[in-house]
Amino acid sequence: MARVSTAKTKANSIFVPNEASRVPQQGRSKASYERMLAAAEKLMVKRGNEEFTLTEVSKTGKVSIGSIYLRFDSKDDLIRAVHARVLARIEHDQDTMLSELKDAAPSLEEYAYRFVNAYAELLKTYSPVLRPIMFRAASDSAISSIGRKSADKLSAEVRRQILQFSDEFGREEHHRLAENAFRMIYCTLARYLGLGSSPEAANEGNWEELKEDLAIMCASFLRAKGSARNA
Repeated sequence: MARVSTAKTKANSIFVPNEASRVPQQGRSKASYERMLAAAEKLMVKRGNEEFTLTEVSKTGKVSIGSIYLRFDSKDDLIRAVHARVLARIEHDQDTMLSELKDAAPSLEEYAYRFVNAYAELLKTYSPVLRPIMFRAASDSAISSIGRKSADKLSAEVRRQILQFSDEFGREEHHRLAENAFRMIYCTLARYLGLGSSPEAANEGNWEELKEDLAIMCASFLRAKGSARNA
C-alpha cells in the first residue's frame, strides 16, 4: 500500500509526520484511525510515559491489532503521529491565544500579565501529554525537529508582540531582550510543570503567585536600565 502523510489539520502543516502513517480516506476507517491515536494519547497521559503496548492500544481504542499495523509500521510511528496530532491542537490554541492578545494590552506591564497567564494555563492544560512527548524528543530527532519548529514559530510571534512596547524598554538590543524575556517565561513555567529534564521539580510553590511574579519580573527585566557594570 502506498504511503501518504497525515491529513492536514487547521493548524500549520509543519505537524504532518511524513512517512509515519497511512491515513485512511473513508469514514469508518478514519474513525478507527482516530481511535488508535486517541487511545495511544490516553495511555501516554495515564502512564506519564510511553510504556504501553499496541495490545493495550487495541483494547483501549476498540480496534484490532491488524488494523493498527495496517496504518503504522511500528509503535514508534504511532507515537510520532500522536505527537503531531497533539502539537497541531496546541498550535491552534496558541494561534487563538496570540490573536486575542494582539493589540489588546495598552502597556508592557499589562501585556506581560495577560500573556503569562494565558500561556501558563495553555501549557498546564497540555502538560500531562507534553511530558512524555518531550521526554521522547530527547532521543527522537523526528519529534524533536517538529517540536523545535513549533517552538520557534511561537517565540517569533511572542517577540513581535513584545516589541510593540519597545519604547518602554530600558536598554538597546530590543530583539535580544524580547527573546530572553520569552525564554525566561517558558523555562520557568516548564520547570514548574515538570516538562523536560526536571520532572522532579514539578508543582513547587504556588501556581497563581508564580504567574503574577513572573509577569512582574518580565516587565521589570525589559524596563531595566542596565547593570552597574554598564553604567
